[in-house]
Amino acid sequence: MNKPSAIALLILLLVSVGPISSEPPTDAALDAGHASGYRGDRLIDALGDLQAKGMRVLYSSDLVDPEMMVEREPTASSLHRILDQLLGPHGLGTQIGPRGSLLVVRRPPPPIWVTVQSPTVSDAAFGEIDFAAKVVSSEEIDRVEFLINDEVVATLRQPPFHTRVDVGEENIAREFTVRAIGAWGASGTGSMSTRRLEFLDEFDVNLRQVFVTVVRPVGEARTKLRREDFRILDNRTEQKLVTFERGDVPITAVLLLDASQSMQGRNLEAAVDGSKAFLGRLNTLDEAMVMLFSDRSLAATHFSNERRPLLAQLANTRATGGTALNDHLYASLKLLDQRQGRRVAILLSDGADVVSALRMEDVLWKVRRTDALIYWIRLQNQDEDSFASAWRNFEANAHEWEGLKQAVGESGGRIETLSGIEDIDQAFEGIMSELREQYVLGYYPEAPENDQGRHNIKIEVAQPGYKLRYREGYFTK
Repeated sequence: MNKPSAIALLILLLVSVGPISSEPPTDAALDAGHASGYRGDRLIDALGDLQAKGMRVLYSSDLVDPEMMVEREPTASSLHRILDQLLGPHGLGTQIGPRGSLLVVRRPPPPIWVTVQSPTVSDAAFGEIDFAAKVVSSEEIDRVEFLINDEVVATLRQPPFHTRVDVGEENIAREFTVRAIGAWGASGTGSMSTRRLEFLDEFDVNLRQVFVTVVRPVGEARTKLRREDFRILDNRTEQKLVTFERGDVPITAVLLLDASQSMQGRNLEAAVDGSKAFLGRLNTLDEAMVMLFSDRSLAATHFSNERRPLLAQLANTRATGGTALNDHLYASLKLLDQRQGRRVAILLSDGADVVSALRMEDVLWKVRRTDALIYWIRLQNQDEDSFASAWRNFEANAHEWEGLKQAVGESGGRIETLSGIEDIDQAFEGIMSELREQYVLGYYPEAPENDQGRHNIKIEVAQPGYKLRYREGYFTK
């Protein structure tokens, strides 16, 4: 038998491939000394230099073309990793051959996995938001592109792959895409979409539900009232109660937190802590939405009974800008119209609207056409009803402030005025306790509508000394 030529032996080695390994078991920690100077060289010259340094690299000219160039300087410290970085951009890799030699073989670029971590599907994307992604790859990443609705808004070249982006205030659906491009030509993409928030003004008023808070005389034990203890009149006509519940009606709440400039520092921290305490007491069937606002929506979630996405919006929020209280209170009431259960808007603010486009008359109109309760946790402000702004003078601002108090009262809620920010937790806890104790009286109105569509409600309770707080009227037109 004739002795095989060197070329035939090399071909035999190249077609007899085994399991691929990025690191051979021998010489794995070989020190490269220095890796500079390869960029701009021919690939075969760079491989020759590695061979001169002791690496047993075997390759064929049909894989390593003499025209292949090294376009990126290797950054690794071991010869084996340098070899990977030299071969990878050309779709090549190594495989262990006889006696620890390294055979150059074709290898597709390793996969790149991309996951969009923020925002999430439960978020509403308005204003400045966090846009973050997780990228997993064994290949060096050349760049990561962040796109919103197919438009590149940021490009990062090293982790962490996280950026802040102002998406604007337009209420539209948005697609968030992250595209990672590897140094060796591979790519990976991850995406998620946020939906447009729907604001609807229509709701079913066939069954009228009235939420009643009972205030007992001081020192009297808490005893459960019965259906027959209540008498309800709608436009002076006594109504038949068809539903009667206490405390077990699911709660649907919007936590509307003022994060304007005046809330900087400890004020905002205390507001966030109090909100967490409230969210921690939600039951399985309850749901809530968190909205932080200043002169724009800084962060907002969809309604959820999962605490994690709700609490996530409270993290890393910075107080900034003026206060558009009217606009955001109106929006929260519209959002609650779409929900079931005991609808509640909890506003934490000093009540000083500065830049809203809507007037408090607009909010009052909405209050009278919804059954949502409004609770106002009021942070005392020395200027509360005696300040001027670019939009309104002293008198107009005082009128707006009085209108907010009226809106809370007409809704059947109440104002909780704090003596200090250390009382915020207790205020949230008190509101939750009150909601759990409320009675829910349901009836189908039998009184004819008057010309204005206004219905006046009056509720009486048999026990003397008891005081009731509830919504005292509603409009059907």
